[in-house]
Order: sequence, then C-alpha cells, then structure tokens
Amino acid sequence: MGVPTPVGEAGRPGLIMLQIDGLSRDQMERALARGNLPFLSKMIHHGHYTLETFYSGVPSTTPAVQGEIFFGVRAAVPSFQFMQRSTGKVLRMYEATAAAAVEASLGCPHPLLEGGRCYSNIYRAGAERSRYCSEDLAPDELLKHLHPLKGLALLIVHAPIVFRIAGLTLLELALAVVDAFRGLYHHQNALKEIAFVPARVIVCILLRELVRFRVLLDIERGVRVIHANFLGYDEQAHRRGPGSAFAHWTLKGIDRTFRDIFRAAERSDFRDYETIVYSDHGQERSEPFTKRHGKDPEDAFREVFAHGPLAGRDIWMRRIPEMVGGTLERCLHLLGRDPSKSTFTADAATQIVVTAMGPLGHIYLPSEPAPDEMESYARELVRAGVPLVLLRPRDGAVKAFNSRGVHHLPADRVEVLGSGHPFLDEAAADLVRLCGHPDAGDFIISGWDPERAPLTFPLENGAHGGPGSEETRGLLLVPDRIRHWHMRHLPATRTRVRGEDLRKIALHFLDHDGSHDEDDSPEHLQRFGNPPLRVMTYNIHSCAGIDGKIRPERIARVINRFSPDIVAVQEVDSRRRRSGGHDQADLIAAHLRMKHVFHAMFEEEKERYGIAVFARHPFTVVKSGFLTPPEPRLFREARGAIWLRFDQDDGPPIHFFNTHFGLGRAERRNQVDELLGNAWLGSLPDREAVVLCGDLNSMPNSYVCRRLRERFADAQLALRGHRPQATFSSVRPLLRIDHIFVSRHFVVREVERPATVAALVASDHLPLCAELFLQPGP
Repeated sequence: MGVPTPVGEAGRPGLIMLQIDGLSRDQMERALARGNLPFLSKMIHHGHYTLETFYSGVPSTTPAVQGEIFFGVRAAVPSFQFMQRSTGKVLRMYEATAAAAVEASLGCPHPLLEGGRCYSNIYRAGAERSRYCSEDLAPDELLKHLHPLKGLALLIVHAPIVFRIAGLTLLELALAVVDAFRGLYHHQNALKEIAFVPARVIVCILLRELVRFRVLLDIERGVRVIHANFLGYDEQAHRRGPGSAFAHWTLKGIDRTFRDIFRAAERSDFRDYETIVYSDHGQERSEPFTKRHGKDPEDAFREVFAHGPLAGRDIWMRRIPEMVGGTLERCLHLLGRDPSKSTFTADAATQIVVTAMGPLGHIYLPSEPAPDEMESYARELVRAGVPLVLLRPRDGAVKAFNSRGVHHLPADRVEVLGSGHPFLDEAAADLVRLCGHPDAGDFIISGWDPERAPLTFPLENGAHGGPGSEETRGLLLVPDRIRHWHMRHLPATRTRVRGEDLRKIALHFLDHDGSHDEDDSPEHLQRFGNPPLRVMTYNIHSCAGIDGKIRPERIARVINRFSPDIVAVQEVDSRRRRSGGHDQADLIAAHLRMKHVFHAMFEEEKERYGIAVFARHPFTVVKSGFLTPPEPRLFREARGAIWLRFDQDDGPPIHFFNTHFGLGRAERRNQVDELLGNAWLGSLPDREAVVLCGDLNSMPNSYVCRRLRERFADAQLALRGHRPQATFSSVRPLLRIDHIFVSRHFVVREVERPATVAALVASDHLPLCAELFLQPGP
C-alpha cells in the first residue's frame, strides 16, 4: 500500500492537535451538559484533561487564528475575504492561491507542523503531507494526489470503513432532507435548502471520516505532529445557528471520532502521544443585514456613496449566497461553477470594493477623501445600518463610529465592545492592530454592537470574524502532562490562552524551542521542606504493561503527569533479558530528570531486580539492604528497603523509606518487625519526620498495617473526607496493598490515585500519590 510502518520505539513523544471549528466555550459547556460530547466529558470528569478558555483574537477567523498558532503572527489576515492591496486581487482564504500567497508572506522559518501532517486546514504550515487543506484544492494538487489503483486497494482492504461511511452518509442524508423540509416550512429559499443537503453530507460525514482515517493511519506511521480540523459544527452553526439542535448533533460524530483517535494514540506501539483539543473561535447567533434592514448590503452602501467626492463610483461587492460557512461555495469553486460570481471584475483603481464575507468586512476606496469627508461617510454607514465602522489609524489612533457616537481605540473600548466583554483590553488592542494591517480597508465594518443582537452581512444565522464576546471565546482541552510541564511560560494570573501561547506550548512539548521536555522547574527546585511535598509509590511491574509492552518511558510519563517530588518504585529490572536488557531505573530517571538510587533484591550475573527511589532534591543514602534474606527452598525472594535522608536548611532532616514486602503472611510479619526495629526505623528520634512508602502486599486490617499505624498515620485514612482507594489490579482495583505512611510531623492535604488511560495499562498496579505539609515545630 506504500505506507511504511516504523520499527522499534521512538524516543520522543508525539503531539496530535484536534480543532473543532467554530465551537465557543459556552456552546461546549452546553454540549457537555446535554450529553452530546460523552467521550470528552469523561476525559474532563476523570481529571485527565482541563478545560481552558481560548481567546481567538481579532479577526476571529480560522485563517487568522491558524496563522497565529502555526506561524506566531497575530492578525495574519485582516478577514476571511479581503483585497490584497499590492496586487488588487480579492482573496478568499479557502482558495488555494490565496492560502499559498498568505503563507508565503508570513515568512516563518519554523512553522509548527514542520515534518508532520495536517488535514482540512487553511495552511500547510510546513507539514510534510497535507490533505483537504485550502492549498490542496488547486487542480494540479488534486491530480497529484489521485491514485486510482491505490484508492481501489484501500476500498477493498478497508471495506468495513467504507460501509461505515456509507451508512453514516445515508443517515446524515435523511436528516439533511428532514432539515431542508423544515427550512422550507419556515419560508427559506428552496434552491438553497436543496443545495445545502449535499454540502452538509460532504462536510459532516465524508470529510470527517476521511480525516479520521488519515489521522489513524498517521498514528500507525508514528508521525511526530498531526493537526486535523473538523468543520461539521461550524458549517451547521452558520446555517442554523450555534445553539441549534442540528449544529449540536454534529458534535456527537466529532466526539466519536476523537474517541477513536485517542484510543489509537494510546495503543501506538511506536510513539507515546499526547492530544490537545481546541476550537479556533466561537460563533455569535446573528441576524443577517438584509433581514434587519430590508435591503442588501450592496444597495445600502450604494446609497451611502451616492453623494460627496465618491459619487458616481461603481460598487463592487461579491454577492454572497446563503451558504454553509463557505463549504458550498468551495464545492462549486472546485467544479468551476460559481453562480454568485459577478460578470465583471473589480477594478480597485475606479471602483469601491467591498469584501464582507461574515460580520467583519472592508471597504476599499479608489481614492481617499479628506479626513472630515471620511468621517462623514463613516457616520452615514452607521445610519445605513452598519453597527460599527472603524477608520484606518492616523498617528496610531483608531476612530470608531457606532450609534452612540465617535470613539477612540483603545481608550474608549467599553463604548465600542461593552463592559461585559470577556477580553476587553485584548480585543481592543487587536482591533487597533487589525485596522493597521497593510491589506485592511479604508473602512473596517463590523456587525458587533454590545447593546443589540450581532449582525452579519451574508445570509447566515451564525457568524464569526469580529470582536464579539462569543466569537472570540473558544476552548482548549489540555492533558495533565502538558498542563503541568508545558504551560509554565504563561502568567499565573492568566484567564485565557491565545494562539501564540498554544504555539509556545506545542513547541515546548515537541522540544522545537530549544528547551528540555519536562525539565525541572524553579518551583520544584525550591519547594522542598516547604508545603506541599508530593510523594508517590508505584509498583511498576518491570515496566510491563497489561498490553504486554515493556515501556519504561510510559511509566515515566505516568509519573510525570502528577509532578511528584519523591517517587518510590518497586519491581524494577536492570539488564534483564526478559525486559530488553535495559537499566530501567536509569531510563526512568533520565526521563524524569531526577536523581535516583537502586537496590537489588535479586542478582544473577549482570541481571538485577529490585526497588528504586527517584527524587528532585539532593539526598543522602543512609542505608539500603535486606529485611529478610532469600529462601530458595520456599521460592521466596529477598525483601528489603531503601532509606534516604533529605536535609533541610532550617530544621531536622526528613527520612524517606521505600520497601516491598513478600507474598507470605509469615515473612511479611518478619519484614515489618525488622523495619520497625533498631536497625531501621527504631533508631530514629521522634522529632525527625518520616515518610514510608511501598507495596506491602497487605490490606489495611492486616498485622503489617496495624503495626505501622502504631507509630505512623496511613495517608489515605488521615485525609478527612477521603474514601481510601485500592491500587491493585490496575484494570479493576480491588486490593489496597500499596501504602503511604507518614509521621506526626505531616498533614495530608491530598491523596490521589491516578487512573489515566496510560496508568491503566502501564503496570498491573496503579500509582498512589499524597501531598504533604510539613508542620512547623519541634
């Protein structure tokens, strides 16, 4: 099939970025409440993902947001449709030539997707391979990707997928027909309703399933970075509104697609993947200009410019049909059939050119009148029904006109955007930047009015592009690992993430910014001895997961997600043939960037097996040795412990113990008595703090745990209101045999049993974490 599969295991993790086009955070929360996103809801509620707010910037369009994420350039384009002043061409960003021209002009030496794959985006962003992006829609690109024999072979080999797509297509076709009849019942245009049916099926089913298949294939290839954009919700929201039942219906299919991608990423043999889900912008429930004012925008603009210095000039405004976010238009464009195309070409030297493909538009004048005449035209545009008109900046100031008067940005941002805008300061600054874009119009027109329902210039019920509170408020779902380790550059007071922040997060994760993946942070280096102290115990089962794969890196990533300071691990192999001959303690320590100590319970030639401790802070090894010797006749392993001391600048030291008790009841009794004896814990003065971790192979009511509770507190019982959680087995935890005991010097603030997807398969035990506060005093 010409698809090579990688051999071995990759040393670096991979990143999958999944974009839900057009879904605002508010609509996301509604979809979660309605049960339309069951998989993503599960990931959030289980604590694996955190829902953040994503700020799209202005213009709130996919070309602008992807320009910021992929290339680090804010306001890469002034809107989805605009005139390129240097050439006089009107560009629409779903066209291949437009997307290629803008990408070339951005001049980014390291686009985010360099060497990766991208699907259904505006830009390729350095991807080694792309499909269904704007640049892929050029005829020569379509011919280049056309492989009839390979396509036939794919259809045969993946017949179940073909039947799945066919079934979903028929279902969506039936729903689309029902929706079309509903539109006719509400007096919508019949031809446009009929035309919407195939466009809806293409975008909501065929394109989604093709992208899904491509992403799954790339995971099998082990591709390092993958970006896929899912358009279905955005298209439905343009047509019926962002909160409509049909728009939310498409989210169910997107959620199932994400579930399949997540599961494939978790099962990858070659590379460990993390997945980020985000939406580039939201949508506002909008009223079309024609519906509100009873006339087309073109006619309204013609009346405005019928007097003054521009009297007699022709108006060139590309007629925008009632469309689905441009998808129907895109299909017609590919077929060479564009019924809405004007019979004449715009002439920027003689005509007034209007581009308004959404709630944000531009008016380009063939000659610029005097400043007072420009302001007069701006007031006339407002009287003609345009909610907000901005002029290109003069001396750094931007004048904004609305029904409440003349304002200056960014100073008068409340009068322009409204006091309740969630990104008031940033949106005002972005509007100023937008007005200064080299290709911005002489007038920038917007449908945003904080005191009225938003307006849009095409015939659509959902719109985006301007500075509205919903259209600029997207969402970001980040996994715990990335939140803990790759969002440190963001200020602690942040309330949102914008495109350039997401770019930095991704580059840091991919180690393309010159930093180290998951390196020690100053927070970790400074907090030892001060609250909180995070400790973990974890039986790693020789790094052999329940899927049969031996992956030390996976164990390290499970640990890293929870940012512990000290980790006690049991069942660690070193140079054993059964686990690939690796020194697992060294591999895990290198990945965690922690110091470590290993003690062997079994040793034969170069092969060893035992326990280890990893720590971010300097320590002294006080002792490591056996609690009970091996008993070959009874097939019993030797069992032992590691004792570390962590010195504080002011105060007595903290002692940390890691141990692994045996399977027999009698030997466990001997082991706990030995550990509590004078050779180990019994030698410590009461004033010094102790943490004891390990797999004790003992339940809470056993002799072992009762003996330990005579001197120490069981962390799971010490936390008020906490229900103790079992750690074995990982698939169905029934036994509480992994324990953390602490001396009276500590207050247990939090206990956590990580149960991420990776933790469920990485070992036959689940890790146990505790966050401890060291109490002041003697």
